[in-house]
Formats: sequence, C-alpha cells, structure tokens
Amino acid sequence: MNLCAIAVLIAALTPAAAVVSGTVTGSGGQPIAGARVFLEPGLGGTLSETQSGTDGTFAFDAASYGLVGIFAIADGYAFGGLSKNIAVHDDATGLRIVLQPEDRVSGKVTDMKGEPVSGARVTRVLLMGESPVGIPFAKLGARGFEEPASDSEGRFTVGRLPQGGKIALKVGHTAHAQAGIQDVTVGSKDVRIQLSPGVLVQGTVLSRDGERAVANAAIILRSATPPHDTAITKTDLSGSFSIRLNPGYYLYQAASVELRSPGWEKLTITGREPSQRVTLRVAGTARLVGDVRDAETKAPIPGARLSLVAFGSPVAAVTTGSTGGYEFIGAEGENIVRVEAAPGYAQPERPYLTLQVQQGGEVSLPTFWLVKLPAFRLQVIDEAEAPVQGALVRIIRPGQYGCYVSGPDGTVIFDVASLPKAGKIVGMAEHPTSNLGALFSLGTDRAADARVQLLPLAKVSGTIVSSSGKSLPGATVGALFQEDADDEPLPLWRTVASKDGLFTWNAVVPYVPMVCIASTGGETYGRSKNFNLDADASAGLGRVVIPAETKSPRKATGKSLLGEKLNWKNGQAKTSESAARPSIVLYAPASEAAMALQMLATASKAPQAARFQCVLVCDGPVSVTDESVLVLQGSAPGTASTYVLDAKGTVVLETWGFPPLSALATIGAEG
Repeated sequence: MNLCAIAVLIAALTPAAAVVSGTVTGSGGQPIAGARVFLEPGLGGTLSETQSGTDGTFAFDAASYGLVGIFAIADGYAFGGLSKNIAVHDDATGLRIVLQPEDRVSGKVTDMKGEPVSGARVTRVLLMGESPVGIPFAKLGARGFEEPASDSEGRFTVGRLPQGGKIALKVGHTAHAQAGIQDVTVGSKDVRIQLSPGVLVQGTVLSRDGERAVANAAIILRSATPPHDTAITKTDLSGSFSIRLNPGYYLYQAASVELRSPGWEKLTITGREPSQRVTLRVAGTARLVGDVRDAETKAPIPGARLSLVAFGSPVAAVTTGSTGGYEFIGAEGENIVRVEAAPGYAQPERPYLTLQVQQGGEVSLPTFWLVKLPAFRLQVIDEAEAPVQGALVRIIRPGQYGCYVSGPDGTVIFDVASLPKAGKIVGMAEHPTSNLGALFSLGTDRAADARVQLLPLAKVSGTIVSSSGKSLPGATVGALFQEDADDEPLPLWRTVASKDGLFTWNAVVPYVPMVCIASTGGETYGRSKNFNLDADASAGLGRVVIPAETKSPRKATGKSLLGEKLNWKNGQAKTSESAARPSIVLYAPASEAAMALQMLATASKAPQAARFQCVLVCDGPVSVTDESVLVLQGSAPGTASTYVLDAKGTVVLETWGFPPLSALATIGAEG
C-alpha cells in the first residue's frame, strides 16, 4: 500500500495548527463572494466550513497537517477545489479555487441480476484535475446538501459538477458492498453501477489489554488492489461495527481520538462464507517529533518523505515542510521512523530510527542528517568526438518527466531527485539532426566529467499475436534491459501495435542487450527473443505471442490510430493551409500537467522539434500555460499517450513521453 495514501486516511488524527487561506474565483479570474468553502482533514475527518468574503478570500485558522481537501460551491457554479499536503509547522496560503459552470451526471444502479436498486447513495465524488479533490456527499448531508440517491427504478443524478470535467463516483447501500466507477465524463447520462451483496464483515474494537470496548472509533478499510477503493465505518457504543465488502484483499485500521491500531492489518475476504468476524486491538499514542537537515549547511530540508512502521506494519507517511520538521502519532510499543527519500539528497547510511513508545507525551527524535547529491554534468559527442550542440537528453531511471538540450559545448547539467536502487542514473542522448543516439549510465563518482558518444541508431520490428496466431492490434510493446536488477524496470521505449499487429521502432540504441515485452492490459504478457543490435542494423523479431489468460480473462482494450487523422483541436479554430505544420500531441492527466508542460516546452527547443507544434491535452481543467505549447482539455483517443502527426494531421508515430528526434526528422512540413 502507498504510504502517502495512508497519510490521507489518518490526517484527521494528527495535531491541528495550520492556517489555510486562499481565494475563490470563476474561470475568468473574477472573485466569487459568499461561496461556501469546506475543509476535509482526511476521509475520516469532520468537515469545517467558512465563507468567502467580498473579494473572494477565505481562511481556516486551525487546519490539520497532512493531506487535506479544500472545496467550494456557490450559486450558479459547480463544486470545485483542490487537495493540499500541509507539512508540519507550515501553512497553506495563496490557494486558488476555480469554480466552473455546472453540469450533471446521471445513470442507473442495479444488482447482480440487473434489477434496479433503490436507495443507493452516491457518498463521494472525486473531481479529477491538477489536484484531485473529493466531494463527501455523505458528510454534506448534515450541511444542508442532499445526498444523491437512486429512485425506485435505480436512477440517480448528481448535479453541480464541473462542466466537461472527469470524475469518479462511490456508491453505498446498506444491503450491498460499496462500489465505485472511474473516469466518468461530466454530462454523461447513462452511467451504470452494479452492486453486489458482498460479505458482511462484523467486528469489535478493543483496548490492547482486551478489557474495554472502544466506542466511536473510525474503521478504515482499503483495498490492496487497484483502484484501492476505501470504505469507512465507525464503532457503536459497544465497540462493534459492521460493513459489507466485496471479496478481495484489504488493509484495515481502527483509530479514535486517543487510541489506534499499531499498524495496518491485512484482511482477506474470501467470499466462501456470507459473513466474517474480526477483532481489532488499539493502543495508546504519543507524538513523535523530529527534523531532517543538510549535513553540510545544517539547513532544514523541505520535501523529505518519512514513514512510520509499528510491529512490522505501515502506519503513516509525512513530508517535511520549510522547517524540515515532521510529526507522527506513534502507538505504544516498538516504532520505526524511516526517511524514505529527499529531493536532491542521498539516503543516509542508517535511514531509520527504532524506539519504544509509551502512551502520552512527546518524544523528540534525533535529526536525520542528509548529504546533497551532486549536479550531474554530461557532455554529448558525435562519432568524431566533436561536441554536439542541441542534443536532447532524457533521464530514464529514475523515472521522471524532463528533457535537457545541450549547449554549444555539448554539455547538459541536470539534477535528480534521488538515486535508483543500484546507484546508477540511466538516460538517453540523441543527435538533434542525425539518426544518432546512445544510452548512458552515471554514478556519483562520474558526476562532473561524464561523456556519452552517439552512434547510428538501429531498427527493430515484429508482430504481436495471440496464442492462436491472431494479430493483436493496439497491444502495447516496449523494450527492457535483458537483465535488470531494479525493483521497477522501466521501458527504454514503447509503442503500439498497428491494426495488423505490426510494430516498428527506428530509434533502438545499439550494443545494448534488450528484450521486447508486449501486453494487452491483462495479467499475461508476451516476450520476444533477446536482441543486441549493431549500429545502423535492422532486425525482425518475428511473432511475439501473448498467452491467453488462465483465469479472469478480460477483453483487450488497446487501440492504434496509426495512419488515421487525429482531431486534437477540440473546437479550436482550424489552422490555415499556409500555417499547417506537423504536431506532437501529448495526452496527460491534469494532475501531471505542470510536469508534462515543462518537458514539452524544453524538448521543443531541440532543432528537429522546433518545426512541430507541441500540444498538451489534459483530462480536466488546468491553469498551466507556456507560450511554446498549446494546452487543451480532452482524453487520449487510443492506447498511447503521445501522437506524432504530419502536416495533414495523420498519425505517423504512437508512443509515450516525448518522441525520438530521429522519428521527427523523417516527417516533412508538408506531410
């Protein structure tokens, strides 16, 4: 389970001291007076409410630390808001909540037999965007809002949603397990949600010594498998609770004002029985306080991520703010505080502290001293060992957005947020105008004087088929290192199989042992024969077979647009014939808009890319801008995230991230 996600769930239980303030505006920037503004401190927390002033400003004076949701609503507008991770000793000021015109979503709730379900409640709606935020209708009912519910025919409607946005819905019913649906476009009228009876989970929360039941404790249950849906309930006066869950694997925890589970416990719902019973033990708590600092300058380090583990189970995660300080609420017994990462810093030799916690009071922890990672300086040279100006350099590991363009002496200088597990940074460099490229691997011992020599790139092709020999158009195919010790292997490149299952990649780095992996989105994947190509070589891999699913087979949803026209303009004025030019269109979640925009803006400065119109299309409203990149709203039309179009608007390459410069060189301004 993602520890940052855990922090979201228990934010309401951490000490409150932060100030949260900002402005509510319309999409045109006009301040909105009298808007109702809410703050939700974690899924288990209680809503706070204030109202925007005549200038649209609002403030909360005692918000919780951790990840909180701030959202607003006003007459004539939809709900809008953002999430903010508030570090210990920091405030969150200068926030801007933008309210859009309102629209609605409607649909039908049915049971497993297709019969309508009456009284199903839409308990929460997640507004997607640059900073996704949940709208807790289950809590807003006490604030005068109507919780959307299905009628006798199973029909429901959720109003006051941002026009054209993307949302996720969560639906609950006393006789059924909670269900959710992702990626719903506001304005949809035929959303279908199916509920199942699930398994009745009954339990009791007891003090650690087992002598007393704990009333009014929040029980948080989170699915251990995507999309990691979360369900919440509370104990009654006898310390008992009940909830219906679908079969699967869960992590769960109980917490009250003064007591909590030592960590997240595992729960398996098999579905073999109609009900299961569990017992949760909770213990006393204490505050754990510490800080993270630069070993050389002694300055505080903001943005460091730390985790807390108790009795071998994860408890919470926090991020340091401007003071470098952090706080945890630890449970009685053994606790381990670990510094997971800090942007631009190496892990310390001993990245953890082990301590025994007693109930009550505050424990001051020793400082974590971290050493700053060096800036990496890399010179790109050609086959004649001459510096290459305008070369495009991208980092493959650690996985991060970002490109760099070399200067007159062929040099780029870059930083990384953290070192990979193996201690080596892996990247790719490309010539700005020729079909040349190379991979490079750097450690901190070569940070100041590294060089990479470009060589003629190779070409590989093949066909993706099923075990019966049928071609699989839309399958994702990419290359990995043949042997990769990293916990998270990252593809060296990726593309999409065309309508006849064929794929071609013309930017294969030579003298690197690789293997192609293909997938249609299921649990099985196909693996090609190993290959290690010479410079300027071409190799056919033949047929790459993706075996049939042995259990829970699912239909492939991949789609290739190669050779088709892509209408990315989304209502924009048509480009005149004289101004027509090829385009690079990148689709990204609104939450990644800023990083994707920075990558496109930097990469577009490379000579081959300068001929192209760079377009960023996000799945929700965004506020990021850059004069060199056109930013629009929309959803990816196929499997890939990036499409290269000729001047006629025809797709000539499908990939992820920024495309290889060698592919751009073959695309003329007139198609």
